[in-house]
Amino acid sequence: MQNFLNKKNITIAGIILVIIIGALIFSGSNNQVVEGEQNGIFGGLFPEIGERLGLTPPSPTPPPPATETEIISTDQPLSADEAQKFPVGTLMRLSKDNTASIAPFGKNAVRYHKNIPENLGHLFERNVDATSEGKRISNFTIPQIVRVVWASDGKHAVIFYELENQIRKLLVDYATATPKTNFLPDTISDVAFSPDSKSLAFVNDLGETKNIFVATSDFKNQKKVFDNKIPGLELSWPAANMLAVKTRSSYAIRGFLYTISVQSGALNKIAEGFGLDAVWNGDGSGVLYSTSNTTGTIQNIKFIDVKAGNTKEFPIPTIAEKCVFAKALKNLAYCAMPRAESSQKLPDAWWQGKVSFQDDIVALDISSEQTSYFASTPSDVTQLKIMPNDSYILFRDKTNGNLWSLKLK
Repeated sequence: MQNFLNKKNITIAGIILVIIIGALIFSGSNNQVVEGEQNGIFGGLFPEIGERLGLTPPSPTPPPPATETEIISTDQPLSADEAQKFPVGTLMRLSKDNTASIAPFGKNAVRYHKNIPENLGHLFERNVDATSEGKRISNFTIPQIVRVVWASDGKHAVIFYELENQIRKLLVDYATATPKTNFLPDTISDVAFSPDSKSLAFVNDLGETKNIFVATSDFKNQKKVFDNKIPGLELSWPAANMLAVKTRSSYAIRGFLYTISVQSGALNKIAEGFGLDAVWNGDGSGVLYSTSNTTGTIQNIKFIDVKAGNTKEFPIPTIAEKCVFAKALKNLAYCAMPRAESSQKLPDAWWQGKVSFQDDIVALDISSEQTSYFASTPSDVTQLKIMPNDSYILFRDKTNGNLWSLKLK
């Protein structure tokens, strides 16, 4: 028998083996992932082998990590071209000062009260894309603003402020150069404007009774719509003929959410739970609500379709106050979700300022029940508002009062 294992044949075989190994390494390190094709060391050079070994292409690229969000500090106004070039998901800091309120105004502006010694309660306005400077439009002084409830027109507001250790309420009409003001009774504990900004609902706390009234936006033509004795009710006005009331909530107390017909006064329970908080969509047909367990851990947020009675749960543990619905698409919402868990009892500790967060913005598609990362922020996000054309989200950093806008399209 002929001997093939001579020195010459062994040398040739070794060279061939080295060439094959080199080709395999080169193929494995340089193959690009092409959707629908097998890749990797075996898939690139010998596709059939790759298939038999069960090698599959890598999964689609995940959303970018939170640290990649572009953050722009806009002390000076940007040009229209500069603003247009920024990608979706860009964060713009519109004010470094402590702001006390946020109100979208017109198609491209935001109004906000400053709460600093040199501008105590003065109202400012700036384009949400930072193409203008922050301009003071009212120097009407309001000390120690605690809370502002804005009408959707950005012209009417009820300002809660502290004076001599008491919370006062001031109804302000900014439609004219000199604001028109009306001091509301101290007995009013909460207010909400109607969706068209023409009416105002309020709770009149007289001790034994805490009845709910509606009036025109200038506080005239008052009419009682609901007899009430439940303390601490919080008002909102999601739809033309529908008020919403929520009991004051805590991780230690079961809270309740109801709707009230403006015309008939009919009461309808929507949701309940410990630590209950809620935010409504644009037409009052659905609501996102959050709860906590009895140890103060925030649970996944849920959506209720009010008409159908269906409930959907999303893997987003956050407080409903950190959410906002889009205007054009009622089934799209954005929520700020804390990046780290807290051992504090929530939501109480957050409302009381005992704990703060850094939040990521997550998009929720209510119809498909899908969630997706959208952007990261350096902020403890609160007071979210969205522009009428869904172009920007506005929010305030709870820790320092800075005003931010987030580009959506």
